[in-house]
Amino acid sequence: MTTTMSERDVRERDILVASNEFAYVQDLTKGDIVLYVGPTKISLSNTERLVDFRSERFLPVRADDGSMGVSPFIAASSSQYILLENPPKDLTARPVKGNNSSIELLNGRKIVVPGPASFPLWPGQKALVVGGHELREDEYLVVRVYDRIEGDDRPIGTQAIVKGEDVRFYIPRTGLEVLRGPEGYVRKAWRLRKGMGLHVRVIAPFVAGPGEQLPPGDYEAGQELFLQDREGFFFPTENLEVVATVAAIGLAEKEGIYVRSIDTGRIATVTGPRNYLADPTAVELVRRTLAPERAALYGIGARQVDRALAVYVPPSFAVLVTAKDKREVVRGPQTRILDFDEDLETLRLSTGRPKSDEAALPTCFLQIDGNKVSDVVHMKTADHVELEVLLSYRVSFVTKGGESERWFNVRDYVGLLCDHLASILRAAGRTVSIDAFHAEGTEILRGAILGEKRGTEPREGRLFEENGMWVYDVEVLETRILDPEVKKLLTDAQRTAIVAEVKRRQEDLRLAGEQQREAVDREIFTAQIATLAKSAELAAARHGLAVAKAAAVVELDKLEQVGRAANAAEAFTLENGARVVAAERQADVDRRALEASVAAFREQMAAVAPELIATLKTLGNQKLAAELTRHASPLAILGGESVAEVVERLLASLPIGTAPDGIRGVLPQTPRADVRASKKAP
Repeated sequence: MTTTMSERDVRERDILVASNEFAYVQDLTKGDIVLYVGPTKISLSNTERLVDFRSERFLPVRADDGSMGVSPFIAASSSQYILLENPPKDLTARPVKGNNSSIELLNGRKIVVPGPASFPLWPGQKALVVGGHELREDEYLVVRVYDRIEGDDRPIGTQAIVKGEDVRFYIPRTGLEVLRGPEGYVRKAWRLRKGMGLHVRVIAPFVAGPGEQLPPGDYEAGQELFLQDREGFFFPTENLEVVATVAAIGLAEKEGIYVRSIDTGRIATVTGPRNYLADPTAVELVRRTLAPERAALYGIGARQVDRALAVYVPPSFAVLVTAKDKREVVRGPQTRILDFDEDLETLRLSTGRPKSDEAALPTCFLQIDGNKVSDVVHMKTADHVELEVLLSYRVSFVTKGGESERWFNVRDYVGLLCDHLASILRAAGRTVSIDAFHAEGTEILRGAILGEKRGTEPREGRLFEENGMWVYDVEVLETRILDPEVKKLLTDAQRTAIVAEVKRRQEDLRLAGEQQREAVDREIFTAQIATLAKSAELAAARHGLAVAKAAAVVELDKLEQVGRAANAAEAFTLENGARVVAAERQADVDRRALEASVAAFREQMAAVAPELIATLKTLGNQKLAAELTRHASPLAILGGESVAEVVERLLASLPIGTAPDGIRGVLPQTPRADVRASKKAP
């Protein structure tokens, strides 16, 4: 009842359809579907209902549906296209505003309507708006033919590749559809570079020409190819599909992998360091499993299961690598990569003391230098005393003619060594008594095994021809007497001998000590006498040295004083001589200067006679006398006359005549004798 009421509510309502919208109305009496295109109003009658096309059926619109069955036009921009299913038979048919009766459709057909476009859907049509496909150079599209295409003879179902290097923007034609991939329509091309390869398969026969992605030639369907050592992009085609990409396997030094040839089945070992690119059309990678106990024997811990077996041989060790037709000794230190069919020879060594093979020790590593084997040997002496001797053998393995493989000829070299040497030691023990053995047991046993000692030369040692084993030293660690009574007797005798020997040594030590003390005292006295003699010699030497030093000081002082006096006298003489020479030179200079001044004055006076008369009349008698006295004094000194006489002679030669009485009275009357004396004065 509720459903009926909801449908009636929808029928009785007026439905508005706006521009670019459409709706479907079904006639309940005939079943016809009418298309209403906006803008319009739909008034539903009791025999009509609003429907929608969903899941290939026309379903009534529920009252609680907010859209009320009204849908927008299918619209695509210029960069989009529309995939229209069930197009109209008459492609020119266009719906008009209002109601439109149904038209005949091409059911099962599909066309591509490129944008820009906008239209409603006829009843029964479906549409999908798809964005145009933008492609880069390394992208492509897979396009399939789904209908006949005018001018294209490709059959339906044919696929083609649209490369980005050819088309930057793609919208398909009617008859073609772009297939959607896992990540969308646009797919990435495979990039080729060094260190990687591409495994491709031919899905349809074709002929490749020059310049194509594959070498020229005929290719058959099902053929597989491997592309490597190329750079660029690879695009699949309708004839080629990509099976997988193959990356190079990086192999470090002393690392390898196993590969099997598909053609021959032969397994080869590829070793590093290198980047190995496996061709899946020619080879396949294989793995070699190894049981845990076997891996422990080989010294292999955790490893990558896809890597070859690599065995490290330590220094002073060797392993024997075996195969069906090969035996090879590998000496350490080195790492050996085993081929797929190679294994290591396993030794089983006796253990315990004395040595026994009941709990044999398995190992693949033979210690060829510095090997040490210990054992306990039971023996009897010539007087039937049972002994237990603990020994340690030093063993190395040597080659004879370079044949190191014989080292592994005996799987239990420890058992061979201990059994053989124990037999030799028992035989040597039966030849001596317990006393002799107790005194020289170590030398007896070493000589039996290593040979007698010859001077400073080393012992010969013992060589085992079976496997090149050479015993070069024996160390006797301990000797035990198994009979307790004999052991007590030997112990007591040894104790007595030791006590006597200790007492003897004590007396020897006491005697040696007394002798040493007396010898030391004698040495001390001798040293003291020598010291006193050396002291006297030292005192005499010191006295002589002091006398020599005093004499040297006096002589040195004398020489210094005489030298200083001589130097002072010589300096004084030189200084006086220099002063006399300097004085003579200065006097000569002064004389010449004075003569030059007198001559110049005479010339001046002769030249100014007329003017002088006028001057003398003007100046006072005292001024004239003073000037005449100052200027005539040098002439009076040179001529040996008095100043008055010089002035009178000078004035007599002038027009004025003799000196006036006033002047004559003031002139100085220097006697001639005084003048002469003044001339002679220095």
